Amino acid sequence: APPSVEARLCSIVNMESRIAIALVAVALLCGAAPAVAQTKTQITVVGDWTSGVSSVDANSLCSTAGYFFDPMGLECNQCPSGSSVDGFGCACPANSRWIAGTGVAPYGTCDTCASGEVLSWDNTTCMACDSTNSRGATINSAGTECECLNGGASDDTTYVVVEFDTNGERYADGKRCMQCPEPSTGKTRLRHATEKGKCYTCPQVGTAGNEVQMTWDAATKTCSCPSGLADCYDDATKKSSLTAAYSTVTFDSTANTLVYEGLGASIQSATVISDWFAANLIEQAHLCNNYGNTTACNALANACVLAMYSSSHAACKLYTGIRDKRTATQYHQTDEATKVNPKLDWSETLPWLYYATGDYASRGDVGTTMSFSVPAEGEFATVANLVFVLSVSTLNGEWLGFRPVGKLLQLCGGKESDLQAWARFGTNYFNDCELPVADALDAARGMGISTGGETLFFDLYLQDLGGLAATADTWPERLYPVPIAVSNIAENANAAADDDIFVRRFFVIDETAGVASGTKKAVTYMKNIKFTITAQSDEKSKIFPPAVSITYASRDPSYTYTVEDGVSFQCEYGVVDSFWTTWDNIFITAMVFSGVYWAYGMMRVSRRRITRDADSSLMMYAIGSGAACVSGGLAVVLMFGGLYWFLFFKAQQEVYTVVPMDTDSRVKMFKEVLDAAVGLAAVGMAYTIAWQCNYDIFFLDWEKPRATTTPQGQMMNAPVSAWRKMFIANEWNELQTERLTSRAFTLTLMLLFLLGLDWQNMCVIEPTLATDDPKPYQVQSHLLRFALAGILMCAIVLGQVVYKYVWHHNYVEHPIQQFVDLLTMANMSIILLDDECSGYYLHGRSLMTFSDTSMQELMAQMRREEEMQVSARGLVPSAARPELAENQVFELYITKELRMAYESKLLRRIQESAAMQGGGMLGGAAGAMAQRGGRPRGGGTAGSRGRNE
Repeated sequence: APPSVEARLCSIVNMESRIAIALVAVALLCGAAPAVAQTKTQITVVGDWTSGVSSVDANSLCSTAGYFFDPMGLECNQCPSGSSVDGFGCACPANSRWIAGTGVAPYGTCDTCASGEVLSWDNTTCMACDSTNSRGATINSAGTECECLNGGASDDTTYVVVEFDTNGERYADGKRCMQCPEPSTGKTRLRHATEKGKCYTCPQVGTAGNEVQMTWDAATKTCSCPSGLADCYDDATKKSSLTAAYSTVTFDSTANTLVYEGLGASIQSATVISDWFAANLIEQAHLCNNYGNTTACNALANACVLAMYSSSHAACKLYTGIRDKRTATQYHQTDEATKVNPKLDWSETLPWLYYATGDYASRGDVGTTMSFSVPAEGEFATVANLVFVLSVSTLNGEWLGFRPVGKLLQLCGGKESDLQAWARFGTNYFNDCELPVADALDAARGMGISTGGETLFFDLYLQDLGGLAATADTWPERLYPVPIAVSNIAENANAAADDDIFVRRFFVIDETAGVASGTKKAVTYMKNIKFTITAQSDEKSKIFPPAVSITYASRDPSYTYTVEDGVSFQCEYGVVDSFWTTWDNIFITAMVFSGVYWAYGMMRVSRRRITRDADSSLMMYAIGSGAACVSGGLAVVLMFGGLYWFLFFKAQQEVYTVVPMDTDSRVKMFKEVLDAAVGLAAVGMAYTIAWQCNYDIFFLDWEKPRATTTPQGQMMNAPVSAWRKMFIANEWNELQTERLTSRAFTLTLMLLFLLGLDWQNMCVIEPTLATDDPKPYQVQSHLLRFALAGILMCAIVLGQVVYKYVWHHNYVEHPIQQFVDLLTMANMSIILLDDECSGYYLHGRSLMTFSDTSMQELMAQMRREEEMQVSARGLVPSAARPELAENQVFELYITKELRMAYESKLLRRIQESAAMQGGGMLGGAAGAMAQRGGRPRGGGTAGSRGRNE
C-alpha cells in the first residue's frame, strides 16, 4: 500500500479540473477587465499658419554667397551665372529677363536689356522709352524704368507709363506716357500710386535674338502666337509641347477629372471635372517643364496628390515624366549642408512624392538612439521623445516653412496635456472618436486650410540628430523622410502588401479640387492616421524608419449627414522580437511532453486492465485525458508568454522589448491558444466529472448484532442500526466538496488586487508598474491582462496550498485522516472501485466489541487504544513495520472473474430491486454502471481521477 494513496484520495476534482477552472477564471478576468474610457473633448484648432509655421528667413538658411534655399529639395543650390539670390529662388539682375531653357538644367538664362531699353513689367521683353509723344517718356536715373517728367524735371503724376495700346498690343516704339483720363467732376487727374498702367499683356517670348511677338485676338480675348513659330507658348502650344515631350499624357476631359468614392450620401460616388485642374494643370506643368519653376513644380505635385497618386492621371504622368527627365541632377547627392538623409532619388526642382524601393521601411540608417527615460539636460546620446517635422506648402506651390507635428492632425482633440504624449517612445496612443460629419470637416479645416483658404500639403520628416546636439534653432536640422501609405491609392486597396506604394506628401482636407462649374461637389478629408515605430531586433534602442498610414474619406458638402464618422489618430510602437520564435519552440516542447505524459498514462491504464482490447470506455479515457494533458501544456506555454511580456516590458529601464498590440496577428494567435486551452480543459473536466459520477462504492459494516432477550424471555440478535451507514455516506458526500483552495476566497482576493488596489492599471501598455488611472489615449493589452491575472491567481492558490499543507492539516484538521478515523469509530470500511478492476480500500474495522454503544464505552475503548492495550488499527496489525501496521488506506485490485461475478449477480440484484421500487438514485447509478461496462483506471493524469482536494 504505497503512502501516496492517501494523497491521491485527497481530491475528487483532479489536476485537469483545477487547470480548467483556473484557465476559465483567468480568461474571464482578462476579458472582463474594464476598457479604458475613451472620453473625447473636441477642441477647435485655429489654422493660422502665418503664426504657426516657423518664421524662416530664406536668405539665412544658406551661408554661402550665391546659394539659395530650395524648398523642393530642402537644400542649398547655386544660382546660375549672372543671377542673384532672391528668397527661395534666383532672380536676374536689374534690367534683364529670364529666357526659357530646354527643360533640363540649366532651366533658363538671363538676357540683359540693351542700352536705352528697360525690362517690361512682365519680365518677358525689353522696351525703349518713347519720347516722341506729347509727354515723352525717358529712362530714369537707375536705368530700370521709364518715367514721365513735367518740364523735364519733376515727375508728372497726371501721366502714366503704359506698354500696350487699347487693342492689347505692345507699342513698337517703346513705353510711352499717356495722360490719365479725366475723372468725374471735382476730382483730380492722378495715376495710381502703386500699380502700374493696366492693359492686357501680349508678351514677347522666345530665346535671345529670336523673340516672337504674340498678337491680340479680339474674338477670343487672348494672346496667340503666329503659326509655325517655335518658343511661343499660347494655351494650344503649351498642350502640344507637353504631349510631345510626354507621349502618355492627353489633355482631354480626363485630365481634369477626379472620381470620389464612398460619399455615404444620396449618391455613393461622384465624377467631378475640377475647375482648379482645368485652370492650373497645364500652366503649372508648362512652367515646371519649360522654366524649372519650383513653385509650379510644387503645384503640379500637389495636383498628383489630389488625384490620389493615380498612375493613370495626367497630373501624375506629368510629374513622373518631368522627374525622370531630370534624374541626372538630384538633390542630396553630395551636399551635406541641409543634413537630409538618406540619399534618395529626388529630381531637382521637384518635390519628392514616390518611394522607388519597397524595402525602405527595413533600412537601418536612422541614427537616433531611443530610451524610455528622459535624458538629463545636456545629454544627447539618447532621446525619449521623437520629433516629427512637417514641411508645409499651399495648393498653388508656395512653400510656407516648417513646423513640428506636435498636437496637429488629431481631429478628435483632447486634453491639452495629452495631445503630444504619442511622441514619447513606447507610448501606444489612441485618440479616436465618433464625430458628426460637419464637426469632423470643421476640425480638419482648422488644421488643413491656410488663413488664405488654400489647401495645405505636408511632407513629414523625423528629426534624426543621431546623438548630436542641435546646431540651429531653425530647420532643416538632420531630417529623415517618413514614408506615407495612403490606403485610398488603388495599389494599396488590395489585400496584398508586396505591391503597396509609399509616398511622401499628404493633406488633411481639400475643398478646392472637388469644385466643378463653381459648385462644391465633394470634399476629401483625412479620416484616420496611424504612426508605426518599430525597434530593430539586433539593437532594440535603434528604430527602423517610422511609417505612417492614412485613410481619406470623401463627403458630399450639400448632403445633411445623420451618421457620424469614426476618426482617429494612433501611434503604435513595436519591436522585431525573436520571442515568438522561442515561443514556438516552447510550444512544440510542451506539446511533446504533454504527449509523452499522456502516453505514459495510457500505458499505465492498459497495464491495469485485465484485457488490453480497446473499448469505448478506453477511447473516452484517451480523449478526456488527452484533452487535459494538452490543456495543461498550453497553460504552461501561455503563462510563459504572459510572464515574458509582463516582466521584461514592465520592468525594463532601457529599451528591450515592446508589447505588441491586440490587433497584431501574433497576439490573436495567443488568444486563440487561450481559447483552445480553455476548451480542452473543459473537455477534460467534463470527462472527470462523468467518470467520478460512475464510481462503484461499497460501505462495509463490520458491526455484529447484539444478543438481546425478548419480553417472552427468548434470546435473539438485535438488528444493526442503519444510522451509522447513513451518517458515513453523508460524510463521504460532504468530503467531495473539500478543496485545498477556496474559489470564493481566490476570486475575492483577485478583485481586491485588480479593482480595489487598481492593479488592473498595470495592464496599460506603458513600460512602468504604475497603478495610476490610465489616460484617455492609453489602451490595455490582453497579454499583460493574462499575465497579471495568472500571476495573481497562481500566487493566491499557492499561498492557500502551502497554508493547508504546512499549518491547517497539521494543526487544525485533516479531512481525509479524520474521515478514516470516523470509519474506525463507526466500524465501517469503504471499497471504492473507480475502474473496472481497481480502486481503493479504506480499512475502518474497529477493535472495539461494538461501535453502536454508549459514550462511556466508546471513551473506555479509546483510552485502551491510547494506552496501547490493543493492537494497531491497520489491516495487518501484526506487521513488523509500523507504517504498515498502522496503514488503513490501500490500492485495490480485483480479478476479471470477480468483476464479472459482481456484475452478473450482485449488480443485477441491485438493478432489479431498484426497478421494483420505482428507480431512484441507486437504480440510476446501477443502470449506468450496467450500461457502460468497465471503466479504465491508470496512472499519469488518469491516475489522479477520483481524488478529493
